[in-house]
Amino acid sequence: MAGIIPFFNLNAIHQEYLNDLNEAAARVVASGNYILGTDSFEEEFSRYVGSKYTACVASGTAALHLALKALGIGPGDEVITVGYTFRATVSAIMYVGASPVYVDIDSNTFCMDADRIEEAITSRTKCIIPVHLFGNAVDMPRLMEIANKHGIPVIEDASQAHGTTINGKHVGTFGHIGTFSFYPSKNIGALGDAGCVVTNDEVMYTKVKALRNWQVGDVGHNYRMDNIQAAFLSVKLKHYPGILEKKRAVASEYSKHLGHVRVKPGVNHSYNIYTVLVDDREEFMKRIAGTVQTRVYYDTPVSAQSPYIFESSNGLVHTNSLARKQLSLPIYPGVDVERVVTAMKENGYDNIRTVL
Repeated sequence: MAGIIPFFNLNAIHQEYLNDLNEAAARVVASGNYILGTDSFEEEFSRYVGSKYTACVASGTAALHLALKALGIGPGDEVITVGYTFRATVSAIMYVGASPVYVDIDSNTFCMDADRIEEAITSRTKCIIPVHLFGNAVDMPRLMEIANKHGIPVIEDASQAHGTTINGKHVGTFGHIGTFSFYPSKNIGALGDAGCVVTNDEVMYTKVKALRNWQVGDVGHNYRMDNIQAAFLSVKLKHYPGILEKKRAVASEYSKHLGHVRVKPGVNHSYNIYTVLVDDREEFMKRIAGTVQTRVYYDTPVSAQSPYIFESSNGLVHTNSLARKQLSLPIYPGVDVERVVTAMKENGYDNIRTVL
């Protein structure tokens, strides 16, 4: 009898290059050099995303924190972002003493609605942080048009969007700075915590590189990426195009059964997470639990959680509505799509629509 389909299966991804990972670890151990030796991966990742510079850091949260510090964001400043994201996005804003100003998300893509930004801008607005959620993309051409009009720098939170492009240009490279997480569950995941900052601005790059380490005569941070994580990531980046192709094929199979793909024109989705909407989510999850593991991202928006509630938390209609219905399905190479879809059809398929 077939077992329960797991939500996430790293073994299925790692199996084909497990020897490469073991060899990478052995090389780092033999080198005797374990810190501040990430240059090779930084160059590789810059080539992959199309940025001039990459600075490796300890996590995606560290990347956001240092990006804000490099831009000089601080107390009294406002940063426009979304309430539907992992809380690190908002925490980083609060780390530097600034205040988040939330705008609503697009009801189809779960990403920041660029048309809501201009009405949120005030004299205190010093930055915009769009979040490319689930592997989908914010409408960056429209967002950058607004940001440039008002002279506001942009930090793209691309933690879930490795491989996502808009008209062939990788997300994270539209704004002044892009941040990525390499948490193990991400499409390109380390074997622990890791992240990076990408930019085309040499000044920003230099500041981030300085801030990630302890400083003489100044306050620094212990935000370095371990060399062994950079070595693992080099292996995973090499194999990632093939993994991404397989994930996109799984997403295509899901979409044949569940509806049309909802992305903006020109967007090539990377499917870090495959999301559907279910009206009676909790009951539905119970029904299929014996066959398929599912997961909710995120049942309560950050903007509705203490200590992240601000005046702009009010009126986020799509943010609050979609959070009550969001459900994620297993998406990784080799997942049995037919079994997943059959379980869904047998347990309330008509209450589901795809959101990509």
